[in-house]
Order: sequence, then structure tokens, then C-alpha cells
Amino acid sequence: MVRKKESKTSIEKALDLIEALKDKDELGVTELSQILGLNKNNVFRLLATLEVKGIIEQVPETGHYKLGIKVLYLEHAYLKGLKFLQTAKPFLRKLRNKINETVAISLLKDDKVIYIYSEESNRAVLVHSRVAKEFDAEKAAPGKVLIKAKQLEEKAFPVEYDFEELEPEVSEISTVLWHENKPIAGISVIAPISRLNKLSAGDFEFELVNCAKEISEKLSQD
Repeated sequence: MVRKKESKTSIEKALDLIEALKDKDELGVTELSQILGLNKNNVFRLLATLEVKGIIEQVPETGHYKLGIKVLYLEHAYLKGLKFLQTAKPFLRKLRNKINETVAISLLKDDKVIYIYSEESNRAVLVHSRVAKEFDAEKAAPGKVLIKAKQLEEKAFPVEYDFEELEPEVSEISTVLWHENKPIAGISVIAPISRLNKLSAGDFEFELVNCAKEISEKLSQD
């Protein structure tokens, strides 16, 4: 006997809708209907509920929908709950100021790596922010280094590089942050390939690993 596939709950549908809007400036009801596999009436009902809560906003000029300002509050609340990040921020800022390149923090979630925070470079030419973006863990430098660190028997600071593998003209070097003998996050330097490449990588690696050690040591004291 073939079991009937269970339909998604309203909450799951709403989360799918939010996910669809995450990487888009705005989407219309027809596009959302096609992406979500729902009829337009269902999409309208979801949008109406989320709009009341401030999660979704309608764009007056186009009639399309985008993520609302309430999402910023949710993001702030989530980041505030990451105690290690509050400890790490001054160190991240110090590293950014020293090397004048973007420094980012990312988390491993299942088979994805998600960038949650960055201290952006103030150079004229820089890499677009990766905050709130996710990539396959086995392809992104922080994902690869976190996977490697989870297999270690003792604390260490392995390093992984990405020279234009994830994005053209973009390089990344990553290592890990530790807390209570567990690798909890990836820390990376992200820069254009013209500034972070095989010739200059050694200097960046030295500064990045030192920063990761300082943060991990501070976390062990808190």
C-alpha cells in the first residue's frame, strides 16, 4: 500500500515563502505560487498573515512582496543569543583593522555553511557581503575546515583555502573557533584574488590563526 505524502503545515509553507524571498529583492504572487507549488489563494493567505506580523512587506510601485523590517529584529535577536559572537567581535574588528580585509564568521548547519556576521573591509574594491548566505559545506573554506576540525581528537587550528572555487575573483582563508573543546564556528578572511592569493596567503594565515587562538582562549575563560 502506497502511503499518501503528508501535506506541509501552514508554518512550513510560511517558512518556505520566507526562504524564497531571502535571495530576491522582491517576488510577485505568480512567481511565489510557482516556486512554492501552491495555488495563488494559498499564497495570498500566507502573505496576508506574514504582512500583518511585519515579516513581509508589499512594494507599492510593483505590487510584489519582499522581506519586512521585522526580519531585522529577528536577526538581531538571534545574533544577540550567540554569546561567543559577542566575545569575538572586538577581536574580529581588531583583525579587520590590521589587515584591512573583510573578516567573517560562519556556522555549520547540516551540509551547509551559513555566514552570520562580518566586519567589512573599508577598501574601495571589496567582496560583496556573504552574511545570511549559505553554501555547500564541502565547497566553502569554512565548511571544509569545520568538517575537518570535528574529526580531530584534540584542539588544533587547521586552515582551508578557496582561490576562486566558490566565486570568481574571490578568495577565502578559514580556520576554526573553539569553545569547551568543540569547534563552534568558522572564522575567515575574504578578499579579492588580487590581494589574497597563493603568494600573499602566508601572511593572512598567520594573522587569522592568531586571532582564532585569542578568541578561543578568551571563550575558555568566560
